[in-house]
Amino acid sequence: MNLIITIACITALVFFSAVLYGRLRKFEPSRPLPLEGQAFPDGFLWATGEDAYQHEGGNFNNDWARWEATSPSPIDNGDRCGRSVDFYNRHEEDFLLSKRDGHNAHRIGVEWSRLEPAEGVYDEQAFAHYGKMLASMKEKGFAVFLNLWHFTLPLWAADLGGFENPGVRARWEEFVRRCAVNFAPYVDYWSTMIDAQIYALAGYGVGDIPPNRKDMKAAMEMYRTLVRMHGRACHIIKKHARRDERGVTVEPRVGMIYFFFYFQPRGFFLDRLVYRQMDDIFNWNMLDALHTGTLKLNVLGGPSITETSDDYKNTLDWIGINYYTREVLSFSPFTPGFIRRETVKGHPATDMGWEIYPEGLYRLCKKISARYPGVPLIIAESGLADEQDRQRPRFIVDHLLWTHKLIDEGVPVKGYTYWSLTDNWEWAHGFWPKFGLYRVATDTLERKETRSARLYRFIASNNRLPTEEEFESL
Repeated sequence: MNLIITIACITALVFFSAVLYGRLRKFEPSRPLPLEGQAFPDGFLWATGEDAYQHEGGNFNNDWARWEATSPSPIDNGDRCGRSVDFYNRHEEDFLLSKRDGHNAHRIGVEWSRLEPAEGVYDEQAFAHYGKMLASMKEKGFAVFLNLWHFTLPLWAADLGGFENPGVRARWEEFVRRCAVNFAPYVDYWSTMIDAQIYALAGYGVGDIPPNRKDMKAAMEMYRTLVRMHGRACHIIKKHARRDERGVTVEPRVGMIYFFFYFQPRGFFLDRLVYRQMDDIFNWNMLDALHTGTLKLNVLGGPSITETSDDYKNTLDWIGINYYTREVLSFSPFTPGFIRRETVKGHPATDMGWEIYPEGLYRLCKKISARYPGVPLIIAESGLADEQDRQRPRFIVDHLLWTHKLIDEGVPVKGYTYWSLTDNWEWAHGFWPKFGLYRVATDTLERKETRSARLYRFIASNNRLPTEEEFESL
């Protein structure tokens, strides 16, 4: 009996010590690196870009626009995307800003509901308009990145059940084929989709975004569906987007743009258990499947999926990395998935309260490169909400210092994208977060240059970082 009591006491002591450690643990801020005019490799890509729904304006025929119109409003301040920053009509103005600022790459997206406004009905004028945009990018010497899908569904597709409906998936494959055929002459890097795991988890598991479901089993099935859809899209693009350049066949480069958090567990035991689950499902399981051909999903106390398929094996010619912040994870029996997500307090933070942690980009890219050896990496989104543009200049150089360190250590980072060129619609947060190198006037939509735009112009034009002295003078 005494032995049992002793073991129980020791176990309780270890457990409560671990809990106490987690509660008291201090997380270090990002380490500073010296700013010494570091040069980047020849051909390094300096980009900004625009998302279809977030920037274009005038997209009213999709499920997000319908959701925004519901009452009470699900959007901060009751905002609606509406005309957004009118990029669809002002694209040439924005491309010229990027060209003037020394950028050599640019990304845009296409809005499915514009190109197929009704089931099986295609808008050839919209295809021509996007073709004109892409041709303009090519003429200006940009490496052209094109993304095909980011969250929004045409109303007809949403009303048919979205991607849960095999017929809608078939229509999306035809949409991908038509994009491949029409836009092949212009596109250097194809992205099938952006933040796919967020769509599955937030749209079907948590219910924060359309289709606003709260069904973890449905979320896991959608996760699997999007893995399969990427694989199909990759093969379609490979077949239909080959192009001939001076007698040489150019194979399309197909990848995915993917949102990463740098997660850390608060403490031991249960905190590490939920950390591993969240890190796997959010950061790794989808890309693992597209690299190895094996999808493994396991939800604590919930559904699990394991399958292997050659249809999506090795379908990542490149990976686009969206990185913004670090989160600390701990076990909580009273929150969805038993996970509490926290940002580190007391460190520099954005207007949205996200910790600024540039070292997380380095740590993630080291993991990504080790996990998917030989796959080129593009920093596809790196930015912050900073209306006064006080923190953005240092944010840019700090993230680029860590990017330079990655390249020095042999990680194949081929480009950096500041997100974004202009302010834009920040999904359910509406218009108040200001991410742009250029402020956009609410009434006139005039683009107004910030200090950060001048800094990024210096960096892109010179293919190097400034010295500390140059930084202070910009």
